[in-house]
Amino acid sequence: MDAGAEVETERLRLRQWRDEDLDELARLNADPRVVRWLTPGGRALSREETAAQLERFRRHWAEHGFGLWAVEERETGRFVGRIGVHFHRLWPEEPEVGWKLDPEVWGRGYATEGGAASIRHAFDVLGAPRVVSIVHPENTPSLRVVARLGLELDGRLDWPEGGAELLRYALRRPG
Repeated sequence: MDAGAEVETERLRLRQWRDEDLDELARLNADPRVVRWLTPGGRALSREETAAQLERFRRHWAEHGFGLWAVEERETGRFVGRIGVHFHRLWPEEPEVGWKLDPEVWGRGYATEGGAASIRHAFDVLGAPRVVSIVHPENTPSLRVVARLGLELDGRLDWPEGGAELLRYALRRPG
């Protein structure tokens, strides 16, 4: 079941992945500013690793009917990253809301805007009772986003591949 192939916000289109997204995703995955908090040791991903990642995103959609969306600006159609709710392979028990955006659009509120749309989708369409967000404790911009989204600190967990302790934030469905 496809529980939402596309969602639009005021400025963003959260959409299914296309083959042509690989080049832009590989560019983001090679940027040390982008992967700093998202990969073990902040290691950049190769094009081959990015292709495997893109395949995992698509497989998640096929298996669960939801997942991470490719994000583009509505006004320009430009690919700017990925946002959505998915089951992370390292903590698959609850849906996680997450984002990865092009540094050119940092500071515009896109993570908050897309994150809020993803959370609404998780609660209203998927019926999830709760969403979590996993954040590196030194990732100050993402800590600000989870606060704006209303998630509260819910615990800590080890990042076995990253050798770090991560923070888990959570938000329960209203009602």
